[in-house]
Amino acid sequence: MNARFLFKSAFLKLAFPLVILALAALAAPERGSAQVLYGSIVGNVKDSTGATVPDAVVSIVQVETKRARQATTNEAGGYTFATIPSGTYILKVSKEGFSPFTENQVPVTINSVTRVDVTLKIGSVSQAVEVTAETALLQTDRSEVRAELTGMELRELPVPVRNYQSMFRMIPGFSVPTNEHSVPSNPSRALRYNVNGTSASSNNVRIDGASSYNIWLPHITAYVPPMEAIETVNVVTNSFDAEQGLAGGSAVNVQIKSGTNDFHGSAFEYHTDNALRARGFFLPTNQVKPKLVYNQFGGSIGGPIKKNKVFFFGDYEGTVDRRLADGRVSVPTLGMRNGDLTASPSRIFDPFTGNPDGSGKTEFTNKVIPSTSIDPIAQKILSFIPLPNLPVSGFVNDYYATGSYLFDRRAGDTKINWNATSKLNIYGRFSMMHFDLHSPLAFGDMGPILGSGGNPGTGWGNTYSYTIAGNYLLTPHMIVDAHFGWTRMDTNSEQPDLDRNIGRDVLGIPGTNGTRRFEGGWPRFQFPNNSFATFGATEGYMPYYRSDPQYQYVANLGWIKGAHNIRLGMDLYRQHLNHTQPEHYTETQPASGGFRFDRGPTTIPGQTDSDYNAFASFLVGAPANRGRILQVPDIYHTRTWSYSFYARDQWQLNRKLTLTYGTRYEYFPYPTRDTRGVERYDFATNKMLVCGIGSVPEDCGVSVSTTMFAPRFGFAYRATDTFVVRGGYGITNDPFNIARSLRANVPVLLPFIQTGPNSRVPVGHLQDGIPQIVVPDFSSGVASIAGNLGLNTTSTDFVRGYIQSWNVTLQKEFWKNLVGSVGYVATRQVKALGLLEQNYGFPGGGKTSQVLWSAFQRDADTQLVAPIGNSHYDSLQATLERRFSNGLQLNASYTWGKGIGIYNVRESTDSPAIKIPAFYTLNRAVFGFDRTHSFNLAGIYELPFGRLKKGGHNGLSNALTSGWQLNWLFSSYTGLPFGVSASGSGLNAPKNSQRADQVKPNVQKLGGIGDTPFYDPTAFAPVTAARFGTAGFNALRGPGLVNLDFGLFRDFRMTERLHMQFRAEVLNFSNTPHFANPRSDVSGSKFMIVDNVVNSGREPSGDERAFRFGLRLGF
Repeated sequence: MNARFLFKSAFLKLAFPLVILALAALAAPERGSAQVLYGSIVGNVKDSTGATVPDAVVSIVQVETKRARQATTNEAGGYTFATIPSGTYILKVSKEGFSPFTENQVPVTINSVTRVDVTLKIGSVSQAVEVTAETALLQTDRSEVRAELTGMELRELPVPVRNYQSMFRMIPGFSVPTNEHSVPSNPSRALRYNVNGTSASSNNVRIDGASSYNIWLPHITAYVPPMEAIETVNVVTNSFDAEQGLAGGSAVNVQIKSGTNDFHGSAFEYHTDNALRARGFFLPTNQVKPKLVYNQFGGSIGGPIKKNKVFFFGDYEGTVDRRLADGRVSVPTLGMRNGDLTASPSRIFDPFTGNPDGSGKTEFTNKVIPSTSIDPIAQKILSFIPLPNLPVSGFVNDYYATGSYLFDRRAGDTKINWNATSKLNIYGRFSMMHFDLHSPLAFGDMGPILGSGGNPGTGWGNTYSYTIAGNYLLTPHMIVDAHFGWTRMDTNSEQPDLDRNIGRDVLGIPGTNGTRRFEGGWPRFQFPNNSFATFGATEGYMPYYRSDPQYQYVANLGWIKGAHNIRLGMDLYRQHLNHTQPEHYTETQPASGGFRFDRGPTTIPGQTDSDYNAFASFLVGAPANRGRILQVPDIYHTRTWSYSFYARDQWQLNRKLTLTYGTRYEYFPYPTRDTRGVERYDFATNKMLVCGIGSVPEDCGVSVSTTMFAPRFGFAYRATDTFVVRGGYGITNDPFNIARSLRANVPVLLPFIQTGPNSRVPVGHLQDGIPQIVVPDFSSGVASIAGNLGLNTTSTDFVRGYIQSWNVTLQKEFWKNLVGSVGYVATRQVKALGLLEQNYGFPGGGKTSQVLWSAFQRDADTQLVAPIGNSHYDSLQATLERRFSNGLQLNASYTWGKGIGIYNVRESTDSPAIKIPAFYTLNRAVFGFDRTHSFNLAGIYELPFGRLKKGGHNGLSNALTSGWQLNWLFSSYTGLPFGVSASGSGLNAPKNSQRADQVKPNVQKLGGIGDTPFYDPTAFAPVTAARFGTAGFNALRGPGLVNLDFGLFRDFRMTERLHMQFRAEVLNFSNTPHFANPRSDVSGSKFMIVDNVVNSGREPSGDERAFRFGLRLGF
């Protein structure tokens, strides 16, 4: 073990106790910085003539806990209370010769500034002025673009999946949040979203200061707290303050509730089932609605342990999900299994005849494959595949399968707050979630997954998160805060039959399976574009067993100096990946082995092909590729550090203008493994350098930037008491953890893939099996690598990109509680990270044209983690907000925007579709998540009848009319972009994607749904020549989306403090289908047909109308 590892080990051992000692005298927040966990109150004090009042005494008392602070106004009459806990405050101002002033109900939320300007009147102490009024909604002192979701909104609005992230659709600049990934990889069912045209990997979510970053899937979060646990969600989307780092799209801060001097609590249950759901639009008429029983239940309680000193809060939520999972998949008909392919629109050729370029093959007479040419292993596999059970024309979606789906999740949080002294405040929070899953497959123990579990078989695991945080008031003008945060995801998922080596022992295919349990089960037999259901193992990344912790050490100093609010801080952040998972980024087959059957081997050059050609390749045992992935160690690891420091000044230049300016410095060292460095591919020698072994340095000679400064600037100009002009500009360094892309390399994982010499020639016979994988010797630090083993690597000069964001926003208070804003919001992502294929082939050249073939006979994926290009986003964003008063709250938002970037790249683990530099500009396209217009409207309305309402009645009338409430969430979006794809057989350029030809100057929109096309399919044609098609990426737009979620609630007051609420919610009130884009494969049998609904993040309620009933008890 070298000196650097010894130093890191010693640092980790010392860092934890040092931070704990710091907390005892200071205490803590998170990755974006401490003020993020707290709020501020600022203001100016003047007299009735408008003159400033210096040296006035200003005091605040938190209503919930009686915690108090005091300050004096400066020479300009200004005052600031920084780093104060969220809550409601009483503010008092006194000065000799003036009447004392008191304002009650001053709200403070995390990561926000509340302004209270005070005018003192000449008078005596006995002539006190007391005000009980709501503070304006205006954002008067900060320049960022921000939004806030309150606990009331989350509790009272009909949120489709009872997940706070579903409400992000209400915030301008957010894409529609979508459900992503399997339950084991995403047990919290976190949603994925892009913000202001930036990568989905650049969003940063913190829970009470602890990062909720999902290290393995950085575009979603690790933990989603129960709705009952959340006090508020603060969201910043542009022009970040210097203390907010590692966030280029959005910085989201979730605050868990705290206890107060009064006991508060709740108990709840929510239920929906298939009887309360409408029929799905595409559910066959002869099929009943599949079973669904979904329940969420739990409660919360909080209160004092010792009045004014120690407080507690706890919550629990259980989720029970039972379904009859179902799905329609495509299986071959009986005639097809016997070789009868006469229904094929394309010709069928014998792949084991002809010339090396795929020409000259013998055609099967009348498109019938004789029994002597059918592969016996293919016949054996087909014996496990059921026959069609649906009357359809052809074979598409001709089999309907069902199975039992079970998902249980239990989540909870605990939090303790301690006002240790008048200067020291500490809190700690611990959260935990456990889940269990069983997800059925279409063909029993193999085949496609049914339902929404995402992974076949069983899953289980835990997620943990805790924060220890606090702040210490050194002087009335100086405060320090620090924190330690820790989050860990443990996730496990297994497919059926791991204890049987089916490929080797049942099917008799050489080279499949292995000696370890995770290499058991079915091999995979797959087809292009999901034309047929996958036979055998569904996924190439199963099974997996992951344990991914992350650690944060943060400290900050705040100093009020006259009109300046200065903050300094540092943030040390460490991420671990510890995985047993035979998976690689590049094209791979599973650990049990696999084969892919394409159209090309049973066609000839210049001929069109179809899905029948792919099945013919399977039937005769002619795979286009074969392989398996070998994980060498039982567990592999990565380790990543990041170091951040910042300085920021918020300067109240005068009563009307506040300037904020500062910078961050960030350093991202090259990642390592647990006992050595990672690996790097040497393009000059075709060797893998194993960092930290032999003479190879631990960083493999890779340089990373040491000058990553990120300046920020903003202003807020208070033109009048009701009108604010704001603007800001900032740079954020791309926070992506590149260890995610480098975790699975040779010699840790050996992704062996063999392909034919070109797309029209098979790699061999199915009966030949898979050649044995040779484990390279890397004891010298240099490992040989076979040409068919894929890899990811970096250059010796690694470049990390950055995101620029800016805005100019106008905000106006029209009348009491009604505020509108409109602004220009923009981002520029410069040198966005992604995976850039270096071993691409050229049109018509096949394997031998690949860049690394002539020198090393290398045809496997060779991807560089590097900048893939720039993107830009421009938008008009507007909001209109009416705070809850007189029984009504309204929130409206509108975005008119456009983002252009690299096609097929939504996050930092994606790769452009076309890799050849000469054609790279063809990738330039509108973002796939781009929606030109987005409008959302949310409302809460208490009906003006009954007790405590104006004109309320007594007796029976009061009992019938009191407590009714209407709630709604309305959304309207224009459609998503898509393009028309084509088979790459004619292109014959490995690693590149093909586009269709557009053969008509204008593409007519027909608007068909179901059996009729959405666009004119004759406007496009397949490309048989060795060139790229003319149809642009994302040149078309699919169906738009309109949705209304509606709730009718009734409150029953049982005592003065105890109340019960009955909730009836209707999700997708009008039962309007939200259609997905049409099928876009120009050669597909359903080209331009819309036959599915879009992913709009509504799992498990589904797309169709669903009623959800609930009962909530609160006190």
